[in-house]
Amino acid sequence: MPAATPCPPAAELAQRGDERARGEAILDMAQSERETLAIALLPCLGDPDPALRDGVTYTALSQMMRSQLIGSETLAAMKAELLGMLAAEDDPAGFARPFAALVLAEVARTDRVAPWMTPQERAGLIAAADAYLASLTDYRGFDEAEGWRHGVAHAADFLMQLSLNPEITRPQAEAILATVARKVGTPEHAYVFGESERLAAPVMYLARREIFSEADWEAWFSGLWPADDPLRENAYTSEAALTKLHNLRAFSQAIYVSAKASNEATYEPVARGAFALLNSLP
Repeated sequence: MPAATPCPPAAELAQRGDERARGEAILDMAQSERETLAIALLPCLGDPDPALRDGVTYTALSQMMRSQLIGSETLAAMKAELLGMLAAEDDPAGFARPFAALVLAEVARTDRVAPWMTPQERAGLIAAADAYLASLTDYRGFDEAEGWRHGVAHAADFLMQLSLNPEITRPQAEAILATVARKVGTPEHAYVFGESERLAAPVMYLARREIFSEADWEAWFSGLWPADDPLRENAYTSEAALTKLHNLRAFSQAIYVSAKASNEATYEPVARGAFALLNSLP
């Protein structure tokens, strides 16, 4: 349910009117006022009201970054605060961390469009995404009353923006793939809100870079459910194994369909890797 006392910066911005009116109001602000607003809005990413959290806060932050309305110093300050939110252990409502990941995707996009981060900072973003997914146990997606949480998908969007960055090195690309691998076949929760397709996106964009060989892709896909995993032994009499099977099938199908639909030779190695994984499933 919406909070009795909504996050003030988002509530004040909401009073400007609908999304178009709010966008025009942001454009009319002085640079310093916009940058102050961007920082002030960050705590509102945890507001339990989906209209304020998603419709006002995220939309406004995305507009400011995609329209290049805030400078690199403010972006750096936002990045630091968002990384703190992403790593926080205290998020009982489950909104702040997923939306911090989603806004970090927008921060990463700004660096892709006009580089301002160091290689170490990009590596730090990948490490933060990895730590978040490693600790994630809240798989809630959409709720009609509360809106989206969608931690896995939002983290996948974060990784997608990083995978699109031409400054990402091969070791960093390998780290992105290792992070994706953490959740594509989780036995803890069966995905039903498009998480598999979202996790497929950074893999597809890395494939387009052609920095991995066909053997690399074969090894990566085969490692998603190794032959010695005990869950394979009784896959159809174990809820955990069935969940893992469902998620891996959905992920590999998403990769295969996207690769084949593209009609591009670039994607053939991942298509073959995904198809081999499908054939290997119990």
